[in-house]
Amino acid sequence: MKMFNRLMTLKPGSLVEGTEAMVDAVTHINANTSYDFTLWQSLLGGPIGSFGVSTMVRSYGDYTDEVARLYAEDEAYVAKVDAGGAHLAGNPEDSLWNIVHAVGDMSEVPNVMSNVMWQMNPPEVAPSIAWAIELATYVNGIGGTPVSVSFSQWGLPNYIRLLWAYESVAAFDEATTAVQGDPGFVERLAATAEIGTPRDMQTGLIRRVL
Repeated sequence: MKMFNRLMTLKPGSLVEGTEAMVDAVTHINANTSYDFTLWQSLLGGPIGSFGVSTMVRSYGDYTDEVARLYAEDEAYVAKVDAGGAHLAGNPEDSLWNIVHAVGDMSEVPNVMSNVMWQMNPPEVAPSIAWAIELATYVNGIGGTPVSVSFSQWGLPNYIRLLWAYESVAAFDEATTAVQGDPGFVERLAATAEIGTPRDMQTGLIRRVL
């Protein structure tokens, strides 16, 4: 299974109208395709006004065909996308992630997710993925927070990502405080020195809007 992500940032002063336009467009595409998109608002890690949409896909080819059909046949959808685009600070950025591991129940879209992702040099990708899988299993054992490990080669090349799912921001705060104080977690972070130094690293917290 793969996850498609699109990242967008609203212009200053467009938060209310831009959010309404994105909700309108995502609601329309959910009603007129076989895909179930989620709209997220960034709370930590991205520029103020950052939003994202995501959906699970089995075939990226089938996904692009269905979206292309919508653009070609659905004038109302095109109008909604154009209306939302008028509020963006720049062009959206897309990425495709292959989910390689999951621990815990992630069958339902959570209310809140935290995101840690990093880019490695090609020879370091395989050991970094193995490390991430072991870390995900360990951290899940501390508090039971569901977590997935995914890998991107397209849009964000050689990136590994951990996504944790929470009921609320308060649950995120409590769970991450417990994990960061765990000696085993600290030891696993130190062990990354044997793998290599990430070329880039990003963290974030997002809340579901739709």
